[in-house]
Amino acid sequence: MRFDLWLADACRTADVSYDDLILTIAIGGYPCLPGRTPGSSHTFDETDLLTLYVYGRLLVFGLNVLRAGEYASRVHDALRANADTTSVAIVVTSDGGKRVVVEIESQAPARSEKVEFDISEIQKLLNRRISHLCEEQTQNH
Repeated sequence: MRFDLWLADACRTADVSYDDLILTIAIGGYPCLPGRTPGSSHTFDETDLLTLYVYGRLLVFGLNVLRAGEYASRVHDALRANADTTSVAIVVTSDGGKRVVVEIESQAPARSEKVEFDISEIQKLLNRRISHLCEEQTQNH
């Protein structure tokens, strides 16, 4: 599905608090915000929306806004570089650090030291929400 959403609609679709995201952006905590580079669009495309959804889930998991924004940015970069991604995971490394891992095909069941996001299922969820949002906007006009 092709779409371009403005910030408020993107937040509503991804189930992220608009006010919280605005504060996060103000402190520089969401570096993958669309429109940050000159000449780029200020609307959310599918990758931007997937990333915003991941950001919201990371907040729900208890990460602070800066850390969630950092990992969301890494996920955004991974999704941009790997269009056929089916899974993105944040994995704890042996030295206690964390890294983003992209999987093109489904792998073994998740281990306790990673947070995994099923991109295809998230896409389905967000596409349903966008369809619903479009229907609401059509009915209100």
